[in-house]
Amino acid sequence: MFSQILPLIKRLSNSATLTTFASYATRTVSVLIVLPLILSRFSIEEIAAWYLFATFISMQLLIDLGFSPTFTRVIAYALGGAEDLSDKRSISKTKMTGSPNWVLIEKIWNTMRVVFLRLTFVAFFLSLIIGTWFLVKPLSALQDSFSGWLSWAVIVVVTSFSLWNGSYVSFLQGMNKVALQKRSEAIISLLSILTSFIVLRSGGKLLALVLANQMWVMINIAWNRYLCRSIEPKLFTAWKKFKTHPKVLSVVWPSAWRSGLGIVMSQGVVQATGIIYAQFGSAASVASYLLALRFIQMVSLFSQSPFYSKLPLMAKLRAEGRIEEQVTVAQRGMRLAYWVYAIGFIGIGLLIHPALQYIGSKAEFVSSDLWVLIGITFFIERYGAMHIQLYSTTNRIVWHIANGISGIMNIIFIFLTYSSLGVYSFPLGILVSYMGFYCWYAAMHSYREFNINIVQFESKTILPPLLTLILYSLLVTSGIL
Repeated sequence: MFSQILPLIKRLSNSATLTTFASYATRTVSVLIVLPLILSRFSIEEIAAWYLFATFISMQLLIDLGFSPTFTRVIAYALGGAEDLSDKRSISKTKMTGSPNWVLIEKIWNTMRVVFLRLTFVAFFLSLIIGTWFLVKPLSALQDSFSGWLSWAVIVVVTSFSLWNGSYVSFLQGMNKVALQKRSEAIISLLSILTSFIVLRSGGKLLALVLANQMWVMINIAWNRYLCRSIEPKLFTAWKKFKTHPKVLSVVWPSAWRSGLGIVMSQGVVQATGIIYAQFGSAASVASYLLALRFIQMVSLFSQSPFYSKLPLMAKLRAEGRIEEQVTVAQRGMRLAYWVYAIGFIGIGLLIHPALQYIGSKAEFVSSDLWVLIGITFFIERYGAMHIQLYSTTNRIVWHIANGISGIMNIIFIFLTYSSLGVYSFPLGILVSYMGFYCWYAAMHSYREFNINIVQFESKTILPPLLTLILYSLLVTSGIL
């Protein structure tokens, strides 16, 4: 019997989707084990500071400017045998060799090292100057503000190195080693959670928790480097050159800056709402909003794994001209992603209030109607984001248009309505901008490029989980739940 189970375990551990699920599932473990201790043992000011740190870490990684997904994509093209990195909308013009193009992969690697080294320095100085300025008020409110500032110094240094880690992750995922990278990430994340639990149970405060977390971030970077070297030893021997190749950069840069601008104008604006709110709101209201934002981002991140784990495969299929297979893989990933999101969002909505009361949380959760609004908003975001990712496998990037225009719409809406709507203006601004431009623009490109029948495709993909979400929202807003 064991001989039958062993192959199954091996197959599951080598599944890109399941290992990505496992990596994201550790966030859930953190919520169950670490979060209750933070909410019950930290002061309101410390809770707000902790989630502001998490927000800044997310924003600091936006300095990546879209290079990570772009390099992952072009490495996948080269792995599929592409002799050039041209626009993949015209498959007939793509030259294929049928085997990995190692010469091109080496050029991509060398260029990638230079780019990420520069980004590391940019991240460090921007965080040191801009991040510090925005943290003056929240950290000054701490009883031990010195420990707060020391925690921030550690985060600035370590998160800057995390950008350098982007070169390792891009290489691993581009080489279709998603399962290997995510499996390792999940294990290290669990060890980080265990360390955080021990620190908090031992009476550790904000600084101790930050040190425990950031130590494992550095270990993860070192491990990813080891994995890269185990796949291709030449990376740090014969290929060890800090050299940009103009032809590679000329293809990567247009895609990267468009992707980067799109990410900044979408995720960046969302993250910025918490930072801006911290400058005006009370510590209690800020902690409440950041807690809800963290939960919905966790659900959104967890729901990405069925689709995003298949992006390198979809890019490879695109390079090989197997378009029907690519669409099939995309549809299956989207369908599962929507259901994971819907179940996660509804589950949190039903359990969060009694759970916080049970653990004696010092921070309250947002009202049910605000949670419903946030949940619907990010569900709509998933629709547009997955379609724009699918279209991006053509190596033609429209993120800067989709997210740029919707980001401007969002900022204008918040500016005009914050005084009257307060915190509600943040999710409403996102919803209006996504419905008004982002989603239909992104989906339009995807449908046209892949000749997708909207009714046939979406009736089996987004419609069932969307109806489930709407039913739950109606029950909540009517007071039944």
